[in-house]
Amino acid sequence: MASRSTDNLQRVTTSVDPPLEPIRTTKIRRWDGSRRTTTNWDSVRRVRYSSDATVDSLDLNVLRSQLSQDPELWSTTGDCSIHFYAQGQSRRGASLRVSLSAIQSSNCAPLLGRYNAKASVESPSTSSDHSSSPDEDYFLEPSPPAKHELFIPAPSGLSKEGAFRYHLTTRNFFAWMFEKPLVGHRLGDSLLSLLDRMNEFREDEDQNLDDILAYLDSQEYTDFRSCPDHALAVLQFAEKHELLELWRDSFCHCAGMSEELPFSAEYEFVSRQSKALITRANLEMDLRLEHAGRSLGNFLEDDLSGAYLGLPPPARVHLDRFRSFLQSFYVGKYGYWPPSRANVSSAAFPKSIFKSMYFEFRNLYEYLVDPTFRTGLSSDRPADGGICVLQNVTAFDKRRKYASLPHPLPLVPETPLGRPKTATVRTLFKHSHAQKVERRNATLAALSAATNPSAVKVMECRLVREYLCFEKSWTLQEKEETVSCSDARKVRWILIYAMLQTLISVTRAPPEVRDTEGVPYPLCCQVAGTPPWDEDGKKATLEQKLVVMGEEEVRRAKARQDQVHPGMRIPNHATAKVAFTTPFLELNPDHADLFIPKTLPL
Repeated sequence: MASRSTDNLQRVTTSVDPPLEPIRTTKIRRWDGSRRTTTNWDSVRRVRYSSDATVDSLDLNVLRSQLSQDPELWSTTGDCSIHFYAQGQSRRGASLRVSLSAIQSSNCAPLLGRYNAKASVESPSTSSDHSSSPDEDYFLEPSPPAKHELFIPAPSGLSKEGAFRYHLTTRNFFAWMFEKPLVGHRLGDSLLSLLDRMNEFREDEDQNLDDILAYLDSQEYTDFRSCPDHALAVLQFAEKHELLELWRDSFCHCAGMSEELPFSAEYEFVSRQSKALITRANLEMDLRLEHAGRSLGNFLEDDLSGAYLGLPPPARVHLDRFRSFLQSFYVGKYGYWPPSRANVSSAAFPKSIFKSMYFEFRNLYEYLVDPTFRTGLSSDRPADGGICVLQNVTAFDKRRKYASLPHPLPLVPETPLGRPKTATVRTLFKHSHAQKVERRNATLAALSAATNPSAVKVMECRLVREYLCFEKSWTLQEKEETVSCSDARKVRWILIYAMLQTLISVTRAPPEVRDTEGVPYPLCCQVAGTPPWDEDGKKATLEQKLVVMGEEEVRRAKARQDQVHPGMRIPNHATAKVAFTTPFLELNPDHADLFIPKTLPL
């Protein structure tokens, strides 16, 4: 919905009611998404409480003060007064004062047609014979002059509390229109009621859904970070209307905040299926974090042991040497390794350490990766012999059920100078030192060439710089290594790849999660087996409807053709062609919840 000017609308300053215990009807909340606060709501707060006020008298006073002139929806320049009762039923004044043109431009034809904005009169007609109306006793302020008036009563037959809820939703309808916060008993119930009222007061239901989703974003109700009320309320809304992306976004935050959810008033109204899925996701996430903490603590010593990774003894020695390098690096960074746990009963690292390690190994991966080879594509490159990296990293991914990275292979150094097969005694003593220096220089040049140093951010990473020193010190050792330069790079790559995959599994949130920064809890939630509704059945039903729609369009085309003069009819083969070119919706494999139009080939 296009934003509207609300410069003349007064801003409300909320305050919490006195520390009394009013009955349930008076517990009205106001949710300020931008400030992330929930406060008690009393629209005007004109009532003064005496020290000897009772609960019953307080309840009557609060009911009379709430929903009278709402400062957030009362514009001094507004030309339309809105009354929450039928015309002629009360002396009470208007509750809202807004611009009629804004209502007209919001596609509210059903609202205006049903309640018919009338020209204002000097004093509204009143009668004391309508005290039985469910709207009575809510509003006491006289209506200020305005050019037009709307009278929106509650349906007959409602109790006073039911009428009060009805008026709250009507107030929230105009809060949506002018982009003001919602009020009500619960945020989830207010959202659901608001969409129902939008469908009642406006025409296009699909547009209403789009507009309320835009409103949720603008009010920041979809910012679920450390806010269980927002997450649980939107989870209920998304489940009711089967909105997959929104449901998964809120679901992942609920799983991360699982221990805090029971303290929210919204938790009681979440479906049993969603509660079970949240509990399962939280438990699975905790187990995965603990396994990652143990594995990263010894640099995957068990996951890449001889039982899973077949390496010759020299390559295994080099792998252990590389682990020692990483151990020294992180001891120098944190003072000890493994680091202290956030929870003594869990092996998981603090989230900040997981995240820091992820960026370090991602930079190391980008520095060494071969960008020309992609997973799933055949390669024309000849086999270089030695250790098969692709086979080993693929086996690791399958064992841990990870999605393979797009580029699974490293750049492999090519050493142009090899060792001479035969040599005389004179050559050994006279030229051995020169050959050794030449061979080391060639190895260093080959290692440097097999990198991607162009990214400045990658080279700023301390682990990348320390890794360069490690490769250089290994190359310049006096003792000849029994593992080749290329195989040594492959061995190091296998560990780097496996470390990065493990870190991704505990740091990366599902693609539906939008806000991930500044979140103290984990968001690496598994969404397999969600949502609680039958999403596949929903898509199949939609596809069937589209096929029927396509067939119906063909029948209509044939019917139109029969009405045309025989000499002007389209040939039969052209009619058949129309049937095959009717667009239908196909599942997009990259986003299982979206559809893309596609035309069948002729």
